[in-house]
Amino acid sequence: MDSKHTKGGYDQADTQGRQEDPSSKKIQQQDVKQSQNDKTPSVKDIKVMREEEFNSPRYNTCGNIGKAVIVSNFMEGWKAGTGDHLVARSYAKKDCEVLEKSLKSLGFKPLDENEGKMVYKNLTKSQFKDLYKKAATEINYRPKVGEGYTCVLFFVMSYGKPGLIQCHKEGKEIKHPYVEQKDLQEAFQPQHNPSLALKPKFFIIQTIPEPDNKSDDVSSEEEEEPVKTTRRIPREADFLTYASDDYCIQGGDNDFIKAVVEVLNSLAEDKKKNETAMEIQRVLIRINKTFKEIRQNNRIRIPCVTSSLTKQLILF
Repeated sequence: MDSKHTKGGYDQADTQGRQEDPSSKKIQQQDVKQSQNDKTPSVKDIKVMREEEFNSPRYNTCGNIGKAVIVSNFMEGWKAGTGDHLVARSYAKKDCEVLEKSLKSLGFKPLDENEGKMVYKNLTKSQFKDLYKKAATEINYRPKVGEGYTCVLFFVMSYGKPGLIQCHKEGKEIKHPYVEQKDLQEAFQPQHNPSLALKPKFFIIQTIPEPDNKSDDVSSEEEEEPVKTTRRIPREADFLTYASDDYCIQGGDNDFIKAVVEVLNSLAEDKKKNETAMEIQRVLIRINKTFKEIRQNNRIRIPCVTSSLTKQLILF
């Protein structure tokens, strides 16, 4: 299997010239209310973490599966401006609805439980950064009182390229800027939030190729040649990324999201029956298999798995 390695293990991309507008509005920060006994553990606390958690072959399974964030750009509520060759992703609203329902049925919690929503749509670069930094640094994933979280899931759907997520332009920006995938994941390093130590950081990222001035709810007749699945292992531990950059929209449906939701719903049924979940790598294999079945009459690129997990991740 072919492998590519760059510094840090991620594909790098030149983003020079895409400067962030300093006058951009930031997402309003919600107060994270925690009691004195519920503060984020310090680095010192992490160092004295129970030895069995370090040595266990499995990540610690908590009462709460995890926090989940869904970002969907270029969807309902956004209209292309003059000279803008991107089009609104007409199928994205349905994707968000079924995905959020599926994750909640599994037991994932919204970032802000008082607000109750998982979906954040049509974000500028500054808004996107504010959101992922909030998820990475303002949540205590292993409180001293009460149940912690098994993992954190950050799900992104947008236009883009491998390693690059496209956000909405703002201010005087002429082009829609990109956020590098490596910057998103860097924010979740335990040095920024010690409670994330030994917690799996799970990213599912769909970056759809730009439609080249044609509606993206119609399947392209000219399919690209399939390429081999690549596994890139970053230096940092406890990260898992599942990324699709294939054009897989046909008949108004997003085949990648359809496959993900089908498997997640199957897991939710297993949970209702008090059955133990599959290990996460087996879950991804099942999604790939389902994706192939849905796309059986089309050439496809299998989603890329990037893993630096050091243990087995079993959600419940």
